Amino acid sequence: MRYSVAQIEDQLIATIREDTTNFGGINLIDTLAGEVNPQMLLFNPEMMQGFIKLLPFVLVSYRGRAGQKFDRDSSGKIYAHTLTFRFFTGAQSVRRTQEAVRNNYDMMAALYDDIHGRVPACTPQQLSGYTALGGIPITIPEFNPLGPFYESGGQDESLVINLPGIVVYKSDFSVRVVA
Repeated sequence: MRYSVAQIEDQLIATIREDTTNFGGINLIDTLAGEVNPQMLLFNPEMMQGFIKLLPFVLVSYRGRAGQKFDRDSSGKIYAHTLTFRFFTGAQSVRRTQEAVRNNYDMMAALYDDIHGRVPACTPQQLSGYTALGGIPITIPEFNPLGPFYESGGQDESLVINLPGIVVYKSDFSVRVVA
């Protein structure tokens, strides 16, 4: 394999952390293995209390890879994979749900500005004309991003949780790499 999901994920997290203008007051910017959903909160009061302490947050979850039938060379030695990462942005308001929603809108816009159109940082090659993500450059010798991160096709941004004062949205971004 010519890429490391962990290294790309680390760069995504580093990029968000470096944006202190938009994410400076965030309690948690980290990896998440799994999903954020309302059922996990509604039926478990202890989890709800722990969840509230994490807000506001940005969590990154690797969603897996996809390849298409023709995403390989004729010998079958080189494949192209599309890696998808999901970002959960969570905010709260003790006054009004609308305030939590608007805080999420701001985080999603900042996330888009920080991720969309950027390539994973790598050495020594770099896609000219693109800005690299932050963090430690990927050092796998044959690492080759085929383009920058873009919003995933389809419904790439949607509401996940809308409870009184707690709002969570998800945003999906994908990047194509040589496998």
